[in-house]
Amino acid sequence: MSAKDYEGTTLKIAFGMIVRSVDSDLELMRFVDNAQKFGHRLECLIVAYTHRLNPQAVRNLNEKVPLIAININAPQYCTERFTHLGMTDSTKKTLLDCPVDAAGGLVPYGFNRNLVVIEALLRKMDILIFSDSDVIPAVLTAGNNENAVQEVDFFGAHLSHLQSDVKITTGEYSGYNILPPASFDGMEELLEGLQKSDMLSFWQTSSTHKGLAVQAALSTPKPCTKVLGGNVAIKLDVFKVLPPFYSTHYYVGKELFLGRGEDTVLGTTIAQKGISCMDIGLNPLHDTFMDYPNPPDLLRDKAVQQRLYYACTGWVGRNPFLNYLLGKDLESTRQYQREKLITGLDALSKYTSNPKYETIIKNFDISWGSVKRYTEEYEQTMGAWRELTERNE
Repeated sequence: MSAKDYEGTTLKIAFGMIVRSVDSDLELMRFVDNAQKFGHRLECLIVAYTHRLNPQAVRNLNEKVPLIAININAPQYCTERFTHLGMTDSTKKTLLDCPVDAAGGLVPYGFNRNLVVIEALLRKMDILIFSDSDVIPAVLTAGNNENAVQEVDFFGAHLSHLQSDVKITTGEYSGYNILPPASFDGMEELLEGLQKSDMLSFWQTSSTHKGLAVQAALSTPKPCTKVLGGNVAIKLDVFKVLPPFYSTHYYVGKELFLGRGEDTVLGTTIAQKGISCMDIGLNPLHDTFMDYPNPPDLLRDKAVQQRLYYACTGWVGRNPFLNYLLGKDLESTRQYQREKLITGLDALSKYTSNPKYETIIKNFDISWGSVKRYTEEYEQTMGAWRELTERNE
Protein backbone atom coordinates (compact mmCIF):
# COMPACT_ATOMS: atom_id res chain seq x y z
CA MET A 1 0.00 0.00 0.00
CA SER A 2 1.35 3.42 -0.88
CA ALA A 3 0.55 6.77 0.71
CA LYS A 4 -1.62 7.60 -2.30
CA ASP A 5 -3.78 4.54 -1.65
CA TYR A 6 -5.11 6.30 1.45
CA GLU A 7 -6.60 9.10 -0.59
CA GLY A 8 -10.28 8.75 -1.40
CA THR A 9 -10.83 6.06 1.22
CA THR A 10 -12.82 6.26 4.44
CA LEU A 11 -9.71 6.32 6.60
CA LYS A 12 -9.60 9.41 8.78
CA ILE A 13 -6.12 10.76 9.42
CA ALA A 14 -5.53 13.26 12.24
CA PHE A 15 -2.38 15.22 12.98
CA GLY A 16 -1.65 15.91 16.65
CA MET A 17 0.60 18.27 18.59
CA ILE A 18 0.95 19.50 22.18
CA VAL A 19 1.87 23.17 22.75
CA ARG A 20 1.70 25.87 25.38
CA SER A 21 -0.03 28.34 23.07
CA VAL A 22 -1.04 28.69 19.46
CA ASP A 23 0.44 32.17 19.14
CA SER A 24 0.99 31.75 15.41
CA ASP A 25 0.18 29.15 12.82
CA LEU A 26 3.85 28.46 12.00
CA GLU A 27 4.44 25.13 13.76
CA LEU A 28 1.19 23.58 12.55
CA MET A 29 0.99 25.21 9.14
CA ARG A 30 4.31 23.81 7.97
CA PHE A 31 2.89 20.31 8.49
CA VAL A 32 -0.43 21.24 6.89
CA ASP A 33 1.38 22.64 3.86
CA ASN A 34 3.63 19.59 3.73
CA ALA A 35 0.64 17.24 3.69
CA GLN A 36 -1.07 19.21 0.92
CA LYS A 37 2.14 19.53 -1.10
CA PHE A 38 2.51 15.76 -1.26
CA GLY A 39 -1.19 15.04 -1.74
CA HIS A 40 -2.32 13.79 1.66
CA ARG A 41 -5.69 14.70 3.11
CA LEU A 42 -5.85 15.39 6.85
CA GLU A 43 -9.24 15.03 8.49
CA CYS A 44 -8.31 17.43 11.28
CA LEU A 45 -5.60 18.94 13.46
CA ILE A 46 -5.84 18.07 17.15
CA VAL A 47 -3.87 20.39 19.42
CA ALA A 48 -3.71 20.34 23.23
CA TYR A 49 -2.75 23.71 24.70
CA THR A 50 -2.41 25.30 28.13
CA HIS A 51 -2.44 29.05 27.59
CA ARG A 52 -3.64 30.94 24.50
CA LEU A 53 -5.20 30.63 21.08
CA ASN A 54 -4.43 33.40 18.63
CA PRO A 55 -7.72 34.01 16.75
CA GLN A 56 -5.97 34.84 13.47
CA ALA A 57 -3.83 31.71 13.67
CA VAL A 58 -6.95 29.65 14.29
CA ARG A 59 -8.68 31.20 11.26
CA ASN A 60 -5.63 30.61 9.05
CA LEU A 61 -5.47 26.96 10.00
CA ASN A 62 -9.20 26.36 9.70
CA GLU A 63 -9.11 27.65 6.16
CA LYS A 64 -7.04 24.61 5.25
CA VAL A 65 -7.82 21.88 7.82
CA PRO A 66 -10.35 21.83 10.67
CA LEU A 67 -8.59 22.67 13.93
CA ILE A 68 -9.67 20.94 17.14
CA ALA A 69 -8.10 22.82 20.06
CA ILE A 70 -8.22 21.14 23.47
CA ASN A 71 -7.90 23.39 26.50
CA ILE A 72 -5.94 21.29 28.99
CA ASN A 73 -7.93 22.75 31.88
CA ALA A 74 -11.33 22.30 30.21
CA PRO A 75 -11.41 19.51 27.57
CA GLN A 76 -15.03 20.21 26.67
CA TYR A 77 -15.71 17.63 23.93
CA CYS A 78 -13.97 14.84 25.84
CA THR A 79 -15.94 15.66 28.98
CA GLU A 80 -19.24 15.65 27.10
CA ARG A 81 -18.46 12.35 25.38
CA PHE A 82 -17.34 10.75 28.65
CA THR A 83 -20.69 11.67 30.18
CA HIS A 84 -22.54 10.33 27.13
CA LEU A 85 -20.63 7.04 27.32
CA GLY A 86 -21.34 6.69 31.02
CA MET A 87 -17.75 6.82 32.19
CA THR A 88 -17.21 6.59 35.93
CA ASP A 89 -16.22 9.69 37.86
CA SER A 90 -12.90 8.03 38.67
CA THR A 91 -12.09 7.55 34.98
CA LYS A 92 -13.10 11.12 34.16
CA LYS A 93 -10.83 12.45 36.87
CA THR A 94 -7.87 10.23 35.93
CA LEU A 95 -7.93 10.89 32.21
CA LEU A 96 -9.34 14.42 31.95
CA ASP A 97 -8.34 16.33 35.10
CA CYS A 98 -4.83 17.74 34.81
CA PRO A 99 -2.82 16.38 37.77
CA VAL A 100 -0.94 19.68 38.23
CA ASP A 101 -1.70 23.39 38.06
CA ALA A 102 -1.13 24.12 34.36
CA ALA A 103 -0.86 27.88 34.94
CA GLY A 104 2.91 27.69 34.75
CA GLY A 105 2.75 25.97 31.38
CA LEU A 106 4.13 22.64 32.58
CA VAL A 107 1.91 19.61 32.09
CA PRO A 108 3.05 15.97 32.36
CA TYR A 109 3.87 14.83 28.84
CA GLY A 110 1.88 11.62 29.14
CA PHE A 111 -1.32 13.35 30.26
CA ASN A 112 -0.88 15.96 27.56
CA ARG A 113 -0.43 13.46 24.72
CA ASN A 114 -3.24 11.28 26.00
CA LEU A 115 -5.74 14.11 25.64
CA VAL A 116 -4.90 14.27 21.95
CA VAL A 117 -5.22 10.48 21.64
CA ILE A 118 -8.53 10.47 23.53
CA GLU A 119 -9.95 13.21 21.32
CA ALA A 120 -8.92 11.23 18.23
CA LEU A 121 -10.47 8.03 19.61
CA LEU A 122 -13.74 9.74 20.54
CA ARG A 123 -13.97 11.36 17.10
CA LYS A 124 -13.41 7.94 15.47
CA MET A 125 -10.17 8.79 13.71
CA ASP A 126 -8.32 5.85 12.15
CA ILE A 127 -4.74 7.10 12.25
CA LEU A 128 -3.08 9.69 14.48
CA ILE A 129 0.25 11.17 13.42
CA PHE A 130 2.18 13.07 16.10
CA SER A 131 4.94 15.62 15.87
CA ASP A 132 6.31 18.28 18.20
CA SER A 133 6.48 22.04 17.80
CA ASP A 134 10.30 21.98 17.56
CA VAL A 135 10.28 19.40 14.75
CA ILE A 136 9.87 20.28 11.07
CA PRO A 137 8.86 18.05 8.10
CA ALA A 138 12.37 18.12 6.66
CA VAL A 139 15.58 16.21 7.21
CA LEU A 140 19.15 17.32 7.67
CA THR A 141 21.31 15.76 4.98
CA ALA A 142 25.10 15.63 4.81
CA GLY A 143 26.74 17.52 1.95
CA ASN A 144 30.32 17.76 0.76
CA ASN A 145 30.79 21.27 2.10
CA GLU A 146 27.83 21.88 4.37
CA ASN A 147 24.66 20.18 5.58
CA ALA A 148 21.34 20.94 3.94
CA VAL A 149 17.75 21.01 5.20
CA GLN A 150 15.59 19.14 2.71
CA GLU A 151 11.79 18.95 2.86
CA VAL A 152 10.41 15.40 2.74
CA ASP A 153 7.04 13.69 2.37
CA PHE A 154 6.59 13.36 6.12
CA PHE A 155 3.06 11.94 6.08
CA GLY A 156 3.64 9.70 3.09
CA ALA A 157 6.70 8.17 4.72
CA HIS A 158 4.59 7.08 7.67
CA LEU A 159 1.43 6.13 5.79
CA SER A 160 3.21 4.03 3.20
CA HIS A 161 4.56 1.76 5.94
CA LEU A 162 1.31 1.38 7.87
CA GLN A 163 0.55 -1.78 5.94
CA SER A 164 -0.98 -5.13 6.91
CA ASP A 165 -0.06 -5.79 10.53
CA VAL A 166 2.15 -2.72 11.06
CA LYS A 167 0.41 -0.69 13.74
CA ILE A 168 2.99 1.98 14.59
CA THR A 169 5.63 3.81 12.57
CA THR A 170 8.31 5.99 14.11
CA GLY A 171 11.89 7.16 13.67
CA GLU A 172 14.79 9.07 15.16
CA TYR A 173 15.62 12.74 14.54
CA SER A 174 18.26 14.65 12.68
CA GLY A 175 19.72 17.81 14.17
CA TYR A 176 21.55 18.50 17.41
CA ASN A 177 21.30 15.91 20.17
CA ILE A 178 20.11 16.90 23.63
CA LEU A 179 23.65 16.14 24.84
CA PRO A 180 25.70 19.13 23.63
CA PRO A 181 29.36 18.69 22.66
CA ALA A 182 31.51 18.17 25.75
CA SER A 183 34.71 16.53 26.96
CA PHE A 184 35.43 15.93 30.64
CA ASP A 185 36.36 13.16 33.04
CA GLY A 186 33.14 11.90 34.58
CA MET A 187 31.01 11.68 31.43
CA GLU A 188 30.67 7.92 31.82
CA GLU A 189 29.64 8.15 35.46
CA LEU A 190 27.13 10.89 34.68
CA LEU A 191 25.43 8.88 31.94
CA GLU A 192 25.35 5.76 34.11
CA GLY A 193 23.70 7.78 36.86
CA LEU A 194 21.17 9.13 34.37
CA GLN A 195 20.62 5.66 32.85
CA LYS A 196 21.77 6.94 29.47
CA SER A 197 24.90 4.82 29.04
CA ASP A 198 23.89 3.94 25.49
CA MET A 199 24.82 7.54 24.58
CA LEU A 200 28.39 7.34 25.91
CA SER A 201 30.21 6.68 22.64
CA PHE A 202 28.22 9.41 20.87
CA TRP A 203 28.93 11.95 23.60
CA GLN A 204 32.61 11.10 23.94
CA THR A 205 33.13 11.71 20.21
CA SER A 206 31.04 14.89 20.14
CA SER A 207 34.10 17.10 19.65
CA THR A 208 34.24 15.59 16.16
CA HIS A 209 30.59 15.57 15.08
CA LYS A 210 29.46 18.47 17.36
CA GLY A 211 26.48 16.41 18.55
CA LEU A 212 24.87 16.67 15.13
CA ALA A 213 22.95 13.77 13.60
CA VAL A 214 22.13 13.74 9.90
CA GLN A 215 19.70 11.72 7.81
CA ALA A 216 21.46 8.72 6.31
CA ALA A 217 21.33 8.62 2.52
CA LEU A 218 19.74 5.17 2.66
CA SER A 219 17.78 4.28 5.78
CA THR A 220 16.20 0.85 5.64
CA PRO A 221 12.96 0.45 7.61
CA LYS A 222 13.30 -2.09 10.41
CA PRO A 223 11.18 -3.46 13.28
CA CYS A 224 11.67 -1.63 16.57
CA THR A 225 10.18 -1.17 20.02
CA LYS A 226 11.40 2.37 20.73
CA VAL A 227 8.76 5.00 19.98
CA LEU A 228 9.52 8.71 19.74
CA GLY A 229 6.45 10.78 20.54
CA GLY A 230 7.44 13.61 18.21
CA ASN A 231 7.78 11.39 15.15
CA VAL A 232 5.15 8.67 15.24
CA ALA A 233 2.02 7.45 13.45
CA ILE A 234 -0.40 5.11 15.20
CA LYS A 235 -3.35 3.08 13.94
CA LEU A 236 -5.75 3.95 16.72
CA ASP A 237 -7.34 0.49 16.93
CA VAL A 238 -4.08 -0.71 18.52
CA PHE A 239 -5.07 1.07 21.73
CA LYS A 240 -7.40 -1.83 22.43
CA VAL A 241 -4.24 -3.63 23.58
CA LEU A 242 -1.72 -0.79 23.82
CA PRO A 243 -1.49 1.27 27.04
CA PRO A 244 -1.72 5.06 26.95
CA PHE A 245 1.22 7.39 27.26
CA TYR A 246 2.41 7.83 30.82
CA SER A 247 5.04 10.05 32.43
CA THR A 248 5.94 11.10 35.93
CA HIS A 249 6.05 14.45 37.68
CA TYR A 250 7.47 15.52 41.01
CA TYR A 251 8.16 18.61 43.10
CA VAL A 252 11.37 19.90 44.64
CA GLY A 253 10.02 22.39 47.12
CA LYS A 254 7.39 24.27 45.14
CA GLU A 255 9.07 23.75 41.75
CA LEU A 256 7.45 21.25 39.41
CA PHE A 257 9.62 18.91 37.35
CA LEU A 258 8.46 16.68 34.52
CA GLY A 259 9.79 13.19 33.96
CA ARG A 260 10.82 12.39 30.39
CA GLY A 261 9.97 9.26 28.45
CA GLU A 262 6.17 9.34 28.18
CA ASP A 263 6.53 6.80 25.40
CA THR A 264 8.51 4.35 27.59
CA VAL A 265 5.42 2.34 28.52
CA LEU A 266 4.52 1.97 24.85
CA GLY A 267 7.94 0.56 24.07
CA THR A 268 7.85 -2.04 26.81
CA THR A 269 4.35 -3.16 25.86
CA ILE A 270 5.20 -3.30 22.16
CA ALA A 271 7.96 -5.73 23.03
CA GLN A 272 5.83 -7.80 25.41
CA LYS A 273 2.79 -8.13 23.17
CA GLY A 274 4.59 -8.41 19.85
CA ILE A 275 2.86 -5.36 18.35
CA SER A 276 4.28 -4.58 14.92
CA CYS A 277 6.19 -1.29 15.12
CA MET A 278 8.46 -0.03 12.35
CA ASP A 279 11.35 2.43 12.39
CA ILE A 280 10.84 3.86 8.91
CA GLY A 281 14.25 5.51 8.72
CA LEU A 282 12.84 9.03 8.37
CA ASN A 283 14.66 11.42 10.72
CA PRO A 284 12.95 14.84 10.70
CA LEU A 285 14.91 17.84 11.85
CA HIS A 286 14.59 18.48 15.59
CA ASP A 287 15.55 22.05 16.48
CA THR A 288 16.57 20.96 19.98
CA PHE A 289 17.95 24.28 21.20
CA MET A 290 15.69 26.48 19.02
CA ASP A 291 18.83 27.98 17.47
CA TYR A 292 19.65 25.80 14.45
CA PRO A 293 22.10 25.91 12.66
CA ASN A 294 24.20 27.43 15.46
CA PRO A 295 26.01 24.66 17.39
CA PRO A 296 25.17 24.44 21.11
CA ASP A 297 27.93 25.81 23.38
CA LEU A 298 27.70 24.13 26.77
CA LEU A 299 30.54 26.14 28.31
CA ARG A 300 29.33 29.62 27.37
CA ASP A 301 25.62 29.49 26.62
CA LYS A 302 23.43 29.56 29.73
CA ALA A 303 20.39 28.53 27.69
CA VAL A 304 22.17 25.35 26.58
CA GLN A 305 23.18 24.64 30.18
CA GLN A 306 19.58 25.13 31.27
CA ARG A 307 18.30 22.76 28.56
CA LEU A 308 20.72 20.05 29.68
CA TYR A 309 19.77 20.68 33.31
CA TYR A 310 16.09 20.02 32.62
CA ALA A 311 16.94 16.99 30.49
CA CYS A 312 18.82 15.55 33.47
CA THR A 313 15.99 16.29 35.90
CA GLY A 314 13.64 14.66 33.41
CA TRP A 315 15.73 11.50 33.21
CA VAL A 316 16.02 11.12 36.97
CA GLY A 317 12.28 11.69 37.10
CA ARG A 318 11.71 8.90 34.60
CA ASN A 319 14.14 6.28 35.84
CA PRO A 320 12.46 4.96 39.00
CA PHE A 321 9.29 4.14 37.07
CA LEU A 322 11.25 2.81 34.10
CA ASN A 323 13.12 0.37 36.33
CA TYR A 324 9.86 -0.68 37.95
CA LEU A 325 8.53 -1.52 34.48
CA LEU A 326 11.69 -3.41 33.62
CA GLY A 327 11.43 -5.49 36.77
CA LYS A 328 14.78 -4.32 38.14
CA ASP A 329 15.71 -4.52 41.82
CA LEU A 330 14.84 -0.94 42.71
CA GLU A 331 17.00 -0.49 45.78
CA SER A 332 20.23 -1.81 44.27
CA THR A 333 19.55 0.19 41.08
CA ARG A 334 18.94 3.34 43.10
CA GLN A 335 22.12 2.94 45.12
CA TYR A 336 24.27 2.27 42.06
CA GLN A 337 22.87 5.18 40.05
CA ARG A 338 23.10 7.57 42.99
CA GLU A 339 26.80 6.84 43.52
CA LYS A 340 27.58 7.32 39.83
CA LEU A 341 25.43 10.43 39.58
CA ILE A 342 27.15 12.22 42.45
CA THR A 343 30.51 11.76 40.73
CA GLY A 344 29.16 12.74 37.32
CA LEU A 345 27.29 15.83 38.50
CA ASP A 346 30.33 17.07 40.39
CA ALA A 347 32.40 16.70 37.22
CA LEU A 348 29.77 18.44 35.07
CA SER A 349 29.46 21.30 37.55
CA LYS A 350 33.21 21.90 37.52
CA TYR A 351 33.42 21.57 33.74
CA THR A 352 30.70 24.17 33.15
CA SER A 353 31.40 26.28 36.27
CA ASN A 354 27.71 25.87 37.03
CA PRO A 355 26.98 24.57 40.56
CA LYS A 356 23.30 24.12 39.72
CA TYR A 357 24.01 20.68 38.30
CA GLU A 358 25.03 19.42 41.74
CA THR A 359 21.50 20.09 43.02
CA ILE A 360 20.11 17.40 40.68
CA ILE A 361 20.96 14.79 43.30
CA LYS A 362 18.08 16.21 45.35
CA ASN A 363 15.76 15.67 42.36
CA PHE A 364 17.07 12.11 42.17
CA ASP A 365 16.28 11.42 45.82
CA ILE A 366 12.80 12.93 45.66
CA SER A 367 11.92 11.09 42.46
CA TRP A 368 13.11 7.73 43.79
CA GLY A 369 11.10 8.42 46.92
CA SER A 370 8.00 8.78 44.73
CA VAL A 371 8.01 5.29 43.19
CA LYS A 372 4.90 4.18 45.09
CA ARG A 373 2.96 7.21 43.84
CA TYR A 374 4.19 6.68 40.28
CA THR A 375 3.05 3.06 40.21
CA GLU A 376 -0.31 3.86 41.78
CA GLU A 377 -0.94 6.62 39.24
CA TYR A 378 0.03 4.28 36.43
CA GLU A 379 -2.34 1.55 37.60
CA GLN A 380 -5.16 4.10 37.90
CA THR A 381 -4.41 5.33 34.37
CA MET A 382 -4.41 1.76 33.03
CA GLY A 383 -7.76 1.00 34.66
CA ALA A 384 -9.31 4.18 33.30
CA TRP A 385 -7.88 3.47 29.85
CA ARG A 386 -9.45 0.00 29.78
CA GLU A 387 -12.85 1.52 30.57
CA LEU A 388 -12.43 4.11 27.83
CA THR A 389 -11.47 1.63 25.12
CA GLU A 390 -14.24 -0.78 26.10
CA ARG A 391 -17.02 1.84 26.19
CA ASN A 392 -15.84 3.63 23.06
CA GLU A 393 -16.30 0.59 20.78
